[in-house]
Order: sequence, then C-alpha cells, then structure tokens
Amino acid sequence: MSGTVEKERLPAAAVEASDARTAGANIASVPEQENMPGHARPQADLAIVEEASATLNPPDETSRLVSSTPACGAALPGAAVATRAETDSRGDAFDYVYSRRIACLSDPADAAAASYRSLQTHLMAGHVRDGRRGLALCAPHRETGCTTVAVNLAVAFAQAGINTLLVDANLHRPAVLDFIRPSSPAGGLAQMLAAGPDRRIDEVRRQVRPNLSILYAGGAPAKAHDLIANRWFKQIIDDCMRSYEFTIVDTPALCDGTDARHIAMSVRYGLVIARRDVTLLSGVRTAIDELSSDRVRLIGSFLADF
Repeated sequence: MSGTVEKERLPAAAVEASDARTAGANIASVPEQENMPGHARPQADLAIVEEASATLNPPDETSRLVSSTPACGAALPGAAVATRAETDSRGDAFDYVYSRRIACLSDPADAAAASYRSLQTHLMAGHVRDGRRGLALCAPHRETGCTTVAVNLAVAFAQAGINTLLVDANLHRPAVLDFIRPSSPAGGLAQMLAAGPDRRIDEVRRQVRPNLSILYAGGAPAKAHDLIANRWFKQIIDDCMRSYEFTIVDTPALCDGTDARHIAMSVRYGLVIARRDVTLLSGVRTAIDELSSDRVRLIGSFLADF
C-alpha cells in the first residue's frame, strides 16, 4: 500500500493558512463526491506537509493489528521483540512490545519511514522552532489511520533527539496501546482526569524509548466526554507541553462528537489526517470548518494511503 498527495490530482482546499509562516502548508483535499483515486508507488520527492506520504507496507497476517485489545504483556501480531526493561518515575520496570506498523522502527529504510521523517522535518522547521510545543492530530472519521500517523510521528521526533510525549486522548477507542504495549496494565489519561486537581496523579510512562514518553488513554471510561470537557483536561495538556519539547495528541474522530474539538482547542494547533480512497473532500472541509470555528490553528494535512 502506498500513497502521496499530488497537487495536480488533489487540488488544495480553499482554506487560507493562519499566518504567513504556515502559508506553505494549506490543507490538501480530495476530489468532491468521490473517494480518492489510487496510486501505484510513492514519489521520491517528499516535501511539505501536504505532499508528505503515509506509505505503509502491505498488510498480511503477521503485520495486521487485531481489532480487539489483547491483555497487557501479550505479543502483538507481527510485533518486534520487546525492548529492554525501562523504569518509570515510580521506579517500576516495564518491557514494551512494538507493532511492525511502526515503520520508523520496523523498517527505517522503507518509504513509509521516510515519509514520516519528512513530515517530522517539516514540522520541526515550521512549527516546533517557532515555539509551538503541541499538535493535535484530527481526522474527519474513523479508519483514517490517525493513530498510526501519531505513533510514527512521535517515534520520528524521538529519533531526531526531541524530547517527545505521545498522548492518547481518544477515550472512546484508545489505540496507542495496540502499537506500543507495556508488560503491565497501563493507567493513563482517564485516571488522571478522574483523580482531578485535588488528587494529582502522574500516569506518564517516561522514556519508553530514548526521548519518547507516553500517556496512554487508560481505558475507555463511560463519561469520556465529561472528562475531556472539564477544564482539568486543559491543565493537564498545558503541563505536558511545558514539560516536553513536543507533545503529540491522538484524538477521536470528529464524527464521534465534540471531544476532538475540545482536545484541539486545548492544544491550540491541529493537523488534519485523511485517507486515500476513504476520506471525501466534504469530510475534510467539514473538519476544517469545525476546527477553524473553534480557533484551532491548522498547520496542514497528511494524506495516508494504507
């Protein structure tokens, strides 16, 4: 599976960049009233965000992730071997198993890994170095591969030496755990939100890999919307962005309610994720309109093809 955004085939949506510094990263779009056309292989010249590819290896029985969540410590289908034990802030040691769908780890020389590194380089130059320390990844609907992009991008930033935090804020269908699985049950954002500011707890898994820490979702609580809408959520995100050089936040699909919008407003900057042959232009435009109306600064888009 492969794919790139091509300007001659996918005209840019009529959305202006929020300022001059993001003028080169307008949202790329897909043809109206039809799914995006297929493409044979990714082009070698991966440039700005709207041209970065999300190429992934073809699925097979060893690399496809199961839809259900296996128990913590269970091997992921097609996963790499567990890393050496890491120690968190409480002194507890954990092993982690990595899915082969993390292209930056499983096949660094592949075009998929190159595309994520290209995206990382662009964001580093035009976003992080301008003092922007967070980014919410938002998709119009499910099955866009938003979590795949979030995990690979976080790994790419960590490999570049940036102290990175990956936050799974999708409390409806948390999926980061399907990509990087700890050897013991993972508490996370849901527990921190439920504890509130009076009983502050820290569920961040630090140094999962060099320069990479993770705040897992911690499950799918029944009142996820109430937890996300609470101002304590924004305080947690602000604390994360102060503590790390770059914080990447995976969000629920915009079609699942207003949680993704609340999350993006807290982070203040957003990247729209679309998927070839799945995402329609109307869905991308709706995502742009909703996020823009919330005054989220959209810095670009990433078209995935997998």
